[in-house]
Amino acid sequence: MNIPILRLAIRSLFGRARAILLFAIPLLLVALAVLLRATAGNAGTNPEDAPLVLVRTFGIGIVVPVIALIATTTLINSEFDDGSIIYLLTKPVSRLSIVASKALVVLVCTLVFAALPMTLAALLMIGTDADLWLGALLGGIVSSVAYAGIFTTLATLLNRSLVGCLIYWLVWESTLTSFISPAAWLSARAWGSSVLHAVADVGQKAHPPVWFGLVAAALCLVGGVVVAGRKLSHTTISDV
Repeated sequence: MNIPILRLAIRSLFGRARAILLFAIPLLLVALAVLLRATAGNAGTNPEDAPLVLVRTFGIGIVVPVIALIATTTLINSEFDDGSIIYLLTKPVSRLSIVASKALVVLVCTLVFAALPMTLAALLMIGTDADLWLGALLGGIVSSVAYAGIFTTLATLLNRSLVGCLIYWLVWESTLTSFISPAAWLSARAWGSSVLHAVADVGQKAHPPVWFGLVAAALCLVGGVVVAGRKLSHTTISDV
């Protein structure tokens, strides 16, 4: 890790207008949780209904990847688009350190603005019943780790990285995995949902197995940083 790059990444992340979305999206999640609790009455104590759907479908399925995508496009895509990456390429800094520092900021941002609000939403809806809050926290962490690695890799490897990230999320994660069951084994959303189902007492089987989701998410982050670092090490100023 490189402390100056971490500071630069954080300043860049919150110095753009899109940073407003980092606060607006989790606020929307919490507001929906409050609304659900206010309108559900005693029915809100059943985590197999609306609370679980909100955490799994809206939280892990939308909030986590959107926050990760906003952070990734701000820290990686935008620097390639406006040429500011040249500043880092001219410095005697390890390319792997550059990518790892940015991936860390993406991960922390996703945890703070997605995983933690999901936990708060679960607590607001049903409290500590059925450990839905713990499942939301751990499932959010697993998905955040996976998306940070996947989006960092795509943002570094592809020329139109934003399109690539959107295709992965909207086509693969949101569409194909819903119709092709084996595709869930390669889905960051499915890995997080698996942990959610295993930890929370919701009466649903974890699929894929929790151990597989944990290993896959870790491999995505570590492997993604290594691959992106190697790609950046072969990138010259003339390529930007």
